[in-house]
Amino acid sequence: MEERIELKFLIHLADYHHLRRQLELFMQQDEYATHDNGYHLQSLYFDDMYDSATYDKADGIEYHKKFRIRSFENGTKRLEYKVKNGNLTQKETMFLEDELEQSLIQSDTQVMESHLEEPLIKTLFLGMKLNHLEPKLYIDYFREIYTFANNEIRITFDQNLEVRSFENPKQIYKLLEQNQIIMEVKYRSYFPTAIKKIVLVKNYQPIPYSKFLMGWLKLNNWGV
Repeated sequence: MEERIELKFLIHLADYHHLRRQLELFMQQDEYATHDNGYHLQSLYFDDMYDSATYDKADGIEYHKKFRIRSFENGTKRLEYKVKNGNLTQKETMFLEDELEQSLIQSDTQVMESHLEEPLIKTLFLGMKLNHLEPKLYIDYFREIYTFANNEIRITFDQNLEVRSFENPKQIYKLLEQNQIIMEVKYRSYFPTAIKKIVLVKNYQPIPYSKFLMGWLKLNNWGV
């Protein structure tokens, strides 16, 4: 399972423009970028009948985990299982073909049973059977990505975040103000001083931001 440190910051649009101009001098664009140095993403998040993942995050529990199906602008789809303990994250992924993706979305365990040799499918299958794990909400956004040292370091800027309920996907809500952007800094152990000075020069304070939690709060009218 891939392991890395992940820090999130809520920054202003003006800071974003300043940062990206400097990062372009040291870092490369992501190889999958389609336009504007990035691409659109859609994540479909799963939770159980008790919304356990949601409440664990809301209660500030350091250790929490979640499943999501992530769809990329180029048509690629992945099942992802993410475990987070404070700022340390681990993630397992597998690519999905259309039939298998639809079986996960529709909770069609009969189709899933023919793919149980895949550890992620087996874990999700058991979650559906034992804990009524099911799709809850979509988060859509545009991600701009910069990488360094063969992807050992990734800095992303997420903007235009929107949430949609799985049950009622036609109702769309924005999650950020127009001049707000989420910056994520991801690395394993090596973090060059030159890049560190660029992204931390203003002493931005890390935030415990969760797109999934903020989307859930918005859909449930919890003052977000």
